[in-house]
Amino acid sequence: MPYTTLNGIRVHYETYGSGDPVLLISGLGGPAVGWLFQVRDLSPRHHVITFDNRGVGETDLPHDLMYSTGDMAEDARALLDHLDVQRAHVVGASMGGTIAMELAIRHPERVQSLVLCCTWAEGDGRFLRAIESWRALLPQLSFEDRLRHVLFPWLYSPAFLADSARVADGVKRALAYPFPTRGEAFERQGRGLIEWNGTRLRELAKLETPALVLVGRDDILTPPTFSRRLAALLPNGRLKTLPGGHGFFIEEAERVNRAILAFLASVKN
Repeated sequence: MPYTTLNGIRVHYETYGSGDPVLLISGLGGPAVGWLFQVRDLSPRHHVITFDNRGVGETDLPHDLMYSTGDMAEDARALLDHLDVQRAHVVGASMGGTIAMELAIRHPERVQSLVLCCTWAEGDGRFLRAIESWRALLPQLSFEDRLRHVLFPWLYSPAFLADSARVADGVKRALAYPFPTRGEAFERQGRGLIEWNGTRLRELAKLETPALVLVGRDDILTPPTFSRRLAALLPNGRLKTLPGGHGFFIEEAERVNRAILAFLASVKN
């Protein structure tokens, strides 16, 4: 498994396929393995890059009390440097979307396009309270209890949650991953996420990067209203609503992947 040292921490990453580069950035506490279905469908046409954000999976857990969005955007930029990728399409889910936007603001020449899944520019009080609850609760629970009793009810649609076989399979797949997310990562990433919230509206309103904003119609964590506002804020943003909840890129992977591939094909070099 490939590793490299970026900004003083050892980072785990993977690359697949060939073609125009596509960098996939995960959300709060999410390891890169969560992009499995996107890698499957994007890699036949693109050079797909995944990595574990700081504190997650096989990447180091720095001692900092907060992992800022800016720091994680610089990790992504440093990985592109390491791989000698000058310009990439960047796909981010949830917190990964905020990292992708921060990367585009700081280094617009490195970002060919943005695909922003289930994300936001300015979350409301309910959203911020939910993240604060996760920061308080998740470090105290076993990995399985985090999934079953805290994360899954927020992440998936009613249809998915009503299907006990799919829920059981989802838990089984997650538990099979040998590097469960450490509680400190939720706490430190969550603090950075809250600090970033609502601070980049002016910069995003000037961002010329082509952007596809995707959201699940049953998302209760970052609801479609967040995505509508984000798409309206971005000068070259377009919105597409699909079935599913916050984890719609897993629930409805084929639909999401078709939308991503069509958008990437439409973006001129």
